Amino acid sequence: MKKDKTIVIGHKNPDTDSILSAILVSFYARKIFGRDIEARRAGEINKETAFILNRLLKSAKIRLPKILNKISRENVVLVDTTEPSQIIEGLRDDKLFAIIDHHQLGGLKSLMPIYARVEPLGCTCSIIYKILKEKNIKINKVTATMMIAAIVSDTLFFNSPTTTLEDKKIVKELNKYAKLNIKELAENMFNAKSILTGIKPADIIKKDYKFFMMGKNRVGIGVWETVNPLSVEGKKQDIIAALKNKKNKDKLDYLFFGVVDIIKQNTYLYVFSDDEKALAKDIFKGTAKDEIMVLKGIVSRKKQIVPLLMDKLGQF
Repeated sequence: MKKDKTIVIGHKNPDTDSILSAILVSFYARKIFGRDIEARRAGEINKETAFILNRLLKSAKIRLPKILNKISRENVVLVDTTEPSQIIEGLRDDKLFAIIDHHQLGGLKSLMPIYARVEPLGCTCSIIYKILKEKNIKINKVTATMMIAAIVSDTLFFNSPTTTLEDKKIVKELNKYAKLNIKELAENMFNAKSILTGIKPADIIKKDYKFFMMGKNRVGIGVWETVNPLSVEGKKQDIIAALKNKKNKDKLDYLFFGVVDIIKQNTYLYVFSDDEKALAKDIFKGTAKDEIMVLKGIVSRKKQIVPLLMDKLGQF
């Protein structure tokens, strides 16, 4: 009987870490898992990821994984998520083969024992590097560059509170192979990420969007990381209209959208209805002005926003 293929895939609305970690697992699959594994993606990539693949890695001709809208009979390696609501449709308990992630556990189940590597680091690619190192697998300039780019992205160049000393150490070790000007790389990546040209307001709020069940509450949280938050504010009314539409369409109890200022390390939280305003005021102790609340020193959805919301809403 022919065995079902194995794929590696990250979360919906994939970011740089989700895409690059899937590609890296597919590269080293034989040495890590003893089988071939094909990389897939669960949505369109953002402009930062496109910059990395099309410019930084152009000479290496790294192929963008094909989009997969639904899992059928594939065995699955999950990277960068364990949250069921963030995984495309079709994953079965008996088809979950492995997990590599740096988030909180999201309630997945498996029928058989699986390989699971979950660590509180700033990036999935940090964990992948550790796996490669433990197995004495040689890396090269291209794969080192991919891991550095993912770590720089997820940690906001080490400015996110999700950053650990181990992430910094890993980048230093990887740069012995990559030989990059990492500060310049970060600037180029974040400038690419900030470009709004050709992006509709409805897509701005969905590019880095995640859905959560918090108790009985359906909660959506989107973020847009940028070096130019004023460019987003110029589209405020269209963004608010898009938020209202998405909240109604997805039957959400709460929907938040935060514009993360990478330079000043603040988040401009869009609170467009009384429900969001009241909850945000209670949790973040801020005051909304013109439907935006400034969250000083807050830049991480994973470590700063979600835990506070979960603590408040998870019991209801």
